[in-house]
Amino acid sequence: MLLGRAALYFDEVARRGALRRAADVLHIAPSAVDRQIIQLEEELGTQLFERTPTGMKMTAAGELLIDGVRRWRRDLQRIRSEIDNLVGLRRGSVAMGLVEGATEFTALAIAMFQRRYPAIQFRMEVFGAQGVIDNVLSGDIDVGITFNPPDNPTIRLDRTMIYRLGVIVPPAHELAGRQEISLSECASYPLIIPSDSLSLRRVLDTAWGRHVGGSPRAIVEANSIGLIKSLTIRGVGVGWLTAFDAISEIDAGALVFLPLSDERVDLSTLSIVSAAGRTLSVPASLLIQHLSQTMDEHGVPVI
Repeated sequence: MLLGRAALYFDEVARRGALRRAADVLHIAPSAVDRQIIQLEEELGTQLFERTPTGMKMTAAGELLIDGVRRWRRDLQRIRSEIDNLVGLRRGSVAMGLVEGATEFTALAIAMFQRRYPAIQFRMEVFGAQGVIDNVLSGDIDVGITFNPPDNPTIRLDRTMIYRLGVIVPPAHELAGRQEISLSECASYPLIIPSDSLSLRRVLDTAWGRHVGGSPRAIVEANSIGLIKSLTIRGVGVGWLTAFDAISEIDAGALVFLPLSDERVDLSTLSIVSAAGRTLSVPASLLIQHLSQTMDEHGVPVI
């Protein structure tokens, strides 16, 4: 019989690809992990891993088993959450994946959610836009927040908001009193733009090529939203971000957001996504409801 401890150890070795790395995560001796794997292989009558000098590689039998183990663990977590819900508790855990540009929005929503449901725990990871989708589909995360998700029947769009693109400047900047700005006007200022590793850069490149021509020339390219904001606050240049990238700074008066005035700039979306056909745990369902409400409260068109 596949025991809970053996399933946990097997899953962790599969994720880490090595006994020692799995043991470090589990805070136990590598020999204890190896013993559980060996007992599991004996019980099933087949080898689950190839033991190589560089680590542990799953066999075909291991690949079959890992899908069942992860599905079992998700179902067990969901059932536990539903039982807690029946007795009036709100506890459990949620695995979230998000793009870096959604960290401010997510932090705002989680802070409010945690006050209402303090016993719910989170595992949060930042990915690229496609990485969020991939991890939702693999079951490694329950809820994703990503830009411009693909039209894919295996992805459920739980809520989507449309946002305008623009720039951020400090309140003392000469542009701070403007209501909006065109891309051609942006070209005359030193720009701080996202690097290619951030999803927003592709949106900028497309809009720039269509309305200005060529590629944007920047004084700084950065792969960190936080760094772009810090440099902008200190007057290094005009930052290219969305309003919800800098929610806290805008609310505090440290930055001003100017949306683009250009017509025919492609609309972009931020979406809450989960896997179609997968039953979510009570905490994950509660979180999606709360994230959707937070989107509504920001007054952004929702579809």
